[in-house]
Amino acid sequence: MAASRKIIEALLDDLAVAVNDTTVIYERYRVNPVEMESRNDIPRGRIALYEQSELVTTKVDAEKPNLSRQRYGLDISILRAYFLDDASQGELPLGDLRDSVVDWLRTVNASEVTTQRIFTISYEGATGITRISVT
Repeated sequence: MAASRKIIEALLDDLAVAVNDTTVIYERYRVNPVEMESRNDIPRGRIALYEQSELVTTKVDAEKPNLSRQRYGLDISILRAYFLDDASQGELPLGDLRDSVVDWLRTVNASEVTTQRIFTISYEGATGITRISVT
């Protein structure tokens, strides 16, 4: 099995233990938020971790890549918070999940969790909350 796959599986499994919420499903791929509305397998929320672009940070010899920085995307979604609902149905539970994820990122030993496939993990920032209006 490839290292990228093992990294994503190990990190997401560890994150699921840290969040410890049975109303959230954990997936390893990105989904357009509009497509989630029709899914019946999501009890309340969804956290997805997936690989994004890689940036080579160090080259050696004849410009051969040596060290790199791998970026991962992490989507946190609350299902069935509708356009006219107040924040208690969408933004506040989403904030609670986000806080759990950030707490995990601050404490996780990525080297141990991924059996030294990656050495460190850092948090760079987040986009704003998007509320999708589905008709």
